[in-house]
Amino acid sequence: MKAVGIDIGTTTICGIVMDAVTGVVEMVETLPNDSVLLGASYEWLQDPERIWHQVQKLYQEFLIRYPDICSIGLTGQMHGIVYTDRDGRAVSPLYTWQDERGNQMMKDGKTYAERLSQETGYRMATGFGLTTHYYQLKNNLVPDQAVHFCTIHDYIGMRLTGRREPLVSASDAASHGCFDLKTLRFDTEAVKQAGIDCSLLPECERSCTVIGRTPEGIPVSAAIGDNQASVIGSVKDSENSVLMNVGTSGQVSAGVAHYMDVIDVELRVLTEASYILVGSSLCGGLAYAAMEKFFRATVKDITGLDTGNLYAKMDEILARRGSRPCTLQFHTQFCGTRENPELTGSICGLKLDNFTPEEFLYGILSGIAEELVTFHKSMCAQGAGIPKYLIGSGNAIRFNRHFRNIFENLYHMKMQIPVHREEASYGAALYAMTAAGIYPTLKAAQELIRYL
Repeated sequence: MKAVGIDIGTTTICGIVMDAVTGVVEMVETLPNDSVLLGASYEWLQDPERIWHQVQKLYQEFLIRYPDICSIGLTGQMHGIVYTDRDGRAVSPLYTWQDERGNQMMKDGKTYAERLSQETGYRMATGFGLTTHYYQLKNNLVPDQAVHFCTIHDYIGMRLTGRREPLVSASDAASHGCFDLKTLRFDTEAVKQAGIDCSLLPECERSCTVIGRTPEGIPVSAAIGDNQASVIGSVKDSENSVLMNVGTSGQVSAGVAHYMDVIDVELRVLTEASYILVGSSLCGGLAYAAMEKFFRATVKDITGLDTGNLYAKMDEILARRGSRPCTLQFHTQFCGTRENPELTGSICGLKLDNFTPEEFLYGILSGIAEELVTFHKSMCAQGAGIPKYLIGSGNAIRFNRHFRNIFENLYHMKMQIPVHREEASYGAALYAMTAAGIYPTLKAAQELIRYL
């Protein structure tokens, strides 16, 4: 038997086929998400039908090569919404998580996100599904045919199964905002306070469930958020592990068994019986990329030579340096933080003997790591367990042994990297097998995860 997991990202759509017994990934296919639509300067729109076309291509290719597919799982970019009609068809573009209409100014001088936050009592940001809908509502832009809205991966689930109404997981529902993390339900009273018709909200299913079957009879699970899918696909024991995921940005996740009020970090739904604490940095691997760009520009300005990619040479420099403690303190908030977008990066501890490329390279990697570790220390101080396992994912960690060593030195334990690289797709596949009853629990399915 084979299980399929599909991750609908902002720029790519990745699908995997995995063996349902061994957990081995047998096929990976990635297609471009070339669905961008032009709009106003503040709009970030995509064509849901183009995305559906690309997913169909993946699905049909998988079906031809693997006729014994037992389940299909979906994940993707959270927060964004597409409106659907009574037949379950899209009647709007996908307004993505990057959409800025919530930051547009109202007549009273507040942004739409600020006004909605005030009216509901929830912290609402631009890009959140209900923030986008609030803007549409106030400007008479909600399509006349719209009866529901949902995420793009929820919509793809509808198309695969022929559903007319979305049935969404708690992780996706929470990404729209105005969601009670204790009861795992939309706070309909808060939504009504903002003058929003609650009938447009998608139905939320708290448990791991199948939403329908494809024409071929393959069960499709409710879609889950990409952060949650990555955790599920990387970590066997979320409550006893800390997951460091560093790509362009950075994220640290730790599992907890119950609801808790937290500060400085975010509580998100993982399953109906568990949560994850999440701390996010805006500048993860992007900071290291900025250093490479700086070195390349310096060489060209001084010598006139175009060196091309310098990552291999940077790796050699770090190898010569070794892992002795860093003498510089890099603060890598070059893109600010979610709480303070105006915050900037800085370097402290500069002396004549450490003003060197090797210290800058090691310092910037240490700065990226320490920002995430600081989030995790806050989680532990607020009730998260002391981790027994250190897990790493994302290209910046997977392909940089020196970066991994920094985390290992900070935690005094070996960092484990999943064998598979498509963590979100893999997590969606595990979730789907659980929903379809192939595994009795999600934890049992996660035993398929193997580490390098």
